[in-house]
Amino acid sequence: MSAVLWRDLQIGLRNPRGWLMAVVFFLLCLSLFAIGLKGQESLMQTTAPTIIWLALIFSILLTFENVFEHDIRSGVFEQLHLSGVSSMAIVSSKILSGFLITVAPLLIAIPVAGIWYHLSLLQISAIMLSILLGGPAIIAYGVMAGAILARQKGLGFLAILMTLPFIVPVLIFALSGIESFRISGIFNSQFQALMGTSLIALALSIPASSAAINTYLD
Repeated sequence: MSAVLWRDLQIGLRNPRGWLMAVVFFLLCLSLFAIGLKGQESLMQTTAPTIIWLALIFSILLTFENVFEHDIRSGVFEQLHLSGVSSMAIVSSKILSGFLITVAPLLIAIPVAGIWYHLSLLQISAIMLSILLGGPAIIAYGVMAGAILARQKGLGFLAILMTLPFIVPVLIFALSGIESFRISGIFNSQFQALMGTSLIALALSIPASSAAINTYLD
């Protein structure tokens, strides 16, 4: 597992196109919404969590369209399978490396968004915490869509449509948790539910993605 994870991290760092595209798309969305709100400070502060989370979801999911394609076409999966690496370990590695490579740069961009939207330090902290708790769910569902759509091209929008029904609860708990953070802090019930949705996402995504990529090994 550790060797596979290290390999995925090296590939992601050597080919920054995926996470760099996510950051550019994320910042572009935020800047367009900021322009549309015409600098109305109160309105920007109110809508910022929703805008940031929607931009985050779309920017992450667009990077997972072909997450398995290279490994399948190059025969890496067959080599890993023959060497005794389970498909669940491969999927788990993709999820963990995806979180580290994709979500971490977006977290760094949140303070920039906070400046654009006139957010307080408390609001920025709440948003970043919600992403840490809910980000694994977005990555897990993105990897699952990538496994199902492997060997397909130009289906990024379809991947988003496939995962949106699963992501709606994540978005709801994240936004309500951000709102409750000012009163209840980090241990509010919404953030606990958000953590639960991430655990459920991992429990669903890993076996489903594993079953999907096993079809390419048969």
